Amino acid sequence: MLELLKKTYPHRMSPNSPGLDAVVAILREELPLVVHEYEGGLEHNGWRVPVEWEPQKAEIRKNGKVIYDGMAHPLGVIGYSQSFKGKVSREELQKHLFSTKKWPNDLVYHCDLYYKVGRKNWGFCAPYHWIQQLPKGTYEVELVCRRGKGTMKVADYFIQGESPETIVLNAHSCHAGQANDDVAGMVVAVEVMKRLAKRKSNRYSYRLIVAPEHFGTVFYLARLPEKTRKTFKFGMFLEMLGNDNRIALQESFTGQAEIDLAAHHVLKHSQAEYHSGPFRSIVGNDETVWEAPGYEIPTISLSRFPYPEYHTSRDTAAIIHEDKLEQAAQAVLGIIDCLETNRPMIRKFTGLIALSNPKYDLYISQADPSIRPTIPEEQRRWNRLMDYIPRYFDGKTTVLDIARTHDLPYPQVLEYVRRFEKKGLIEFAGAAPKAARRVPERVAE
Repeated sequence: MLELLKKTYPHRMSPNSPGLDAVVAILREELPLVVHEYEGGLEHNGWRVPVEWEPQKAEIRKNGKVIYDGMAHPLGVIGYSQSFKGKVSREELQKHLFSTKKWPNDLVYHCDLYYKVGRKNWGFCAPYHWIQQLPKGTYEVELVCRRGKGTMKVADYFIQGESPETIVLNAHSCHAGQANDDVAGMVVAVEVMKRLAKRKSNRYSYRLIVAPEHFGTVFYLARLPEKTRKTFKFGMFLEMLGNDNRIALQESFTGQAEIDLAAHHVLKHSQAEYHSGPFRSIVGNDETVWEAPGYEIPTISLSRFPYPEYHTSRDTAAIIHEDKLEQAAQAVLGIIDCLETNRPMIRKFTGLIALSNPKYDLYISQADPSIRPTIPEEQRRWNRLMDYIPRYFDGKTTVLDIARTHDLPYPQVLEYVRRFEKKGLIEFAGAAPKAARRVPERVAE
């Protein structure tokens, strides 16, 4: 994942650009992607596909000498800048120079023009300190930005499962020179899909969509046949997953979908620490598109937001940790495995089963309280589960319901329930789920 990130993030990506085309070509070396193309200028619900844009020359000169070259870094020219050539005063030039005081020696990521239909401006991103120290006088600006219709590229990879119901993984591909936002999410999503593709079978189908933020998913869903859209069951937006921070879970619109419950439970039992918040309360991205009226696909977001280097030239491979990428991939797969195997169970017996009878061997042994009065809380929870579990085989209560009620790791609860199935005491509603992949023990941050 880290090597793919290093290969990808330096490109000068924007929603419709040669940089994005290059990134899509790199991803096609990893997965057999289908590429959907949307012509610049195409409109839907007021959204307009940006035209193709590529800066080609970006110099600021004083007394004939180049004092700033905006082509030296992917953030050096503001996104979708107009071309400009002429002489300007220092005061006029400073109106077209963008910076951040927080990181006075670095560049800021400027993408405002992507989303302001009809607004025109030209400009550079430059360090705050450099801008403040410009001497009075006249400056020559030569900013050449090529425009053309071009096509916005949306990369799509599909894995057919036993059911047409589909879980979507989404990451965006339009931030120039940003390693964590969101090339990190992109490479985690690619890795998860690779691992899913190697499985003999999956209960659900899976789809990866790598697309420019908002624009890509807006036009992808608008042009998708309704029959296909209706197969989308849940979504996960993946972003900013490589920095050294705890995972942040942002819930779906309702916060009560099965994917919300699964994500909270899996993260609680597999991460040393995570934090969460309601829809759009942590960071905003394409979940609004998937959850839009008429689609209403419950979509969570996984990130490691906030982080100090966000939207600056400091967002490089230097802040990415390979173990954090792997931890994120494991978290996504843990949530997926919970959804894959979660089903209700139907009882095939009447009355109370003697769990400790060797015929069944379903009793989870504990120390006798009279001998050992202090019993670990987790053992107490297992004991309560054994008392409750016969009533849970009602054709309505799922494995996840049980695991959440008793605050026990989902894979262990599934393994225990499957022991009842092997003894012929229950059956799973629908096809019997496969054994859950083991969720790793909590990883120290």
